[in-house]
Amino acid sequence: MPLAHRPIRTALLLAGLVALAGCGSMTGGIGTTLMTGGAGEDKLDTEALLARPTCPPAEIRHGTESMLIFEPGKHGDPNALRFQASIQRVARECNQVGDNMVVRVGSAGRVASGPKGATGTVTVPVRVAAVRDDQVIYSKLANVPVDVRAPDFSALWTQVDENVVVPAADSAKVTIYVGLDEIGDKAPKKAKAK
Repeated sequence: MPLAHRPIRTALLLAGLVALAGCGSMTGGIGTTLMTGGAGEDKLDTEALLARPTCPPAEIRHGTESMLIFEPGKHGDPNALRFQASIQRVARECNQVGDNMVVRVGSAGRVASGPKGATGTVTVPVRVAAVRDDQVIYSKLANVPVDVRAPDFSALWTQVDENVVVPAADSAKVTIYVGLDEIGDKAPKKAKAK
């Protein structure tokens, strides 16, 4: 190609690009149609997006990541700490069944001996709760036995809850929390009648 034609060809190419770029800025032009799909308005339908079934996120509930177990009658005494339990990871797996989302929630953690190097079986209370708009729609407590032995003086634990069921239509609004529940399902004691 002769050198004299290169500037003309480059100028034509630039002119074509400028013309195409202008199409995107014209109201109702091809650029607008491509960006909005021809809908006319460039808005995201959040209600339709939230109505789509999704796998709810699972996370460790703040403040329930660990639990201290003391010798009887010595709660709060660091020298009487027998064990410390912690939850370290959570995961979930979802499967839509009809109008519901069935969620398998797995959790894993560790129990370590305290200053006295205690050994034995420790019960770790693991709570799984599904919450929608600050309303609890599912809650279950599992007492997981963990055997702590020498020479490690620690042990790993795992727990899987396969029974979490949430409405599929509301699944985008649900969060699944996992944590250690020191209180458990104990009801407050009623005063004895005289």
